[in-house]
Amino acid sequence: MATPNDTTLLSSLGIEGLPPDEQEEMLLKLSEVVFKGSLVRMIEQMDEQTKDDFNELLDSDPDDEVVQAFLKERVPDADRIVEEAIQSLTSDILDVTGESQD
Repeated sequence: MATPNDTTLLSSLGIEGLPPDEQEEMLLKLSEVVFKGSLVRMIEQMDEQTKDDFNELLDSDPDDEVVQAFLKERVPDADRIVEEAIQSLTSDILDVTGESQD
C-alpha cells in the first residue's frame, strides 16, 4: 500500500496510472535514491566511533533491516533526515515536471 509520500512521488512523476507492479518498481528505485542521499548525511553526522562501528557492521554484509536499525539507534534525527530527503526529491521532481505541490 502506498504511503502519502509514495502517493506524492507517484503523482509528481505522473506514473500513478501505471500497473501496481510497475509503480512498486519505481518506488523501489526512488527508495534507493533516497536511502543513498540520506546515508551520506547520516555518515556526516556520525562521530568517529559511530563511523568505525558502522564500517564494521557493513563489513559483516548485514541485511537492510540491521543497517536501518543501527542508523535509527545511533544517528540522531535519522528519521528526519530521511523525511527531508523524500521532500527534497519530491520537490525536485515537481520542479522538473512543472507541477506544484499542494
